Amino acid sequence: MLLHISSPLIKQVLEFYALYPNWPLNVLLSFAIEKYFQEFQEIHRKCICSLILDSGAYTLNKSIWAKRPKDILRAYANFSEFSSKYYNFIFNLDEDFTLHGYDANMFNQIELEEANLDPVPVVHNLDNDEPDRFIDLGYDLVAIGQCEGGRPFKKLERVVNKFYEKNIKVHLFGVTEIELLDKLPVWSCDSSSWAQYVKYGQVMWWNSELIDWNPMEVIYFPKRQVEHDASRGSNYWDYIYQEQFDHYIEKNLGITVDHLLGSNKEYYRGFVNILFYKEMERYITERHKKVHGFIFDE
Repeated sequence: MLLHISSPLIKQVLEFYALYPNWPLNVLLSFAIEKYFQEFQEIHRKCICSLILDSGAYTLNKSIWAKRPKDILRAYANFSEFSSKYYNFIFNLDEDFTLHGYDANMFNQIELEEANLDPVPVVHNLDNDEPDRFIDLGYDLVAIGQCEGGRPFKKLERVVNKFYEKNIKVHLFGVTEIELLDKLPVWSCDSSSWAQYVKYGQVMWWNSELIDWNPMEVIYFPKRQVEHDASRGSNYWDYIYQEQFDHYIEKNLGITVDHLLGSNKEYYRGFVNILFYKEMERYITERHKKVHGFIFDE
């Protein structure tokens, strides 16, 4: 499975590559919000494994989509015509996230295809025949985006398995729940939650001291050491595995807890979370093969 880190800093990508040149990050960039495309696409492309491009429709739907430029489809197409060679794949400009958005989104899909691009179509309805339409159209990679009413496991399972049985790969937008990814034959996904955790002073790590199959733990760094909020994870200052965590970040990232508390703490906390997701990618990939027998054509 490929787990793409959404919109990291190029500095984080390069530092990770310096530590793990044989294990580079997978990265998702957004046309709507990124500013430094050249650094990712041209200057440092060799330091990235899989690089994918999203239109940014999710961000725009949540914020300024109603004020989008009238020519955003053409702008996205023009950008992609020049830049698509740097990306493993790009996504459609899926502007309608409602249950009835297929026609509007398919219009954009066709427009991009007529510009000699190969965008990945995006499903936004798990209840109707939308997945079957993409199967009938012969796409070999399909994404599942946000859906009205959510994406409960049973519905996702039915749709993802339907694609998998037809030898169609699935990219799952914005899902990094370990239990869900473990049980579904998802070929690719992406995460912005590595940065969301940072906003709340949290980091994630793989605690090998735990015997459970899912050794994920969340640690938070409160402003006051005596603070206790179990909903945010384990308070670092009274964490029973503090010594093991300190050893983990020093061994794997060459940093100490001082980096997570200093003036650049957000950067280094993000770095820890990026490592966590990279380890999760490897962990889920192995379980897909050895536990569930999920096999994908390369």
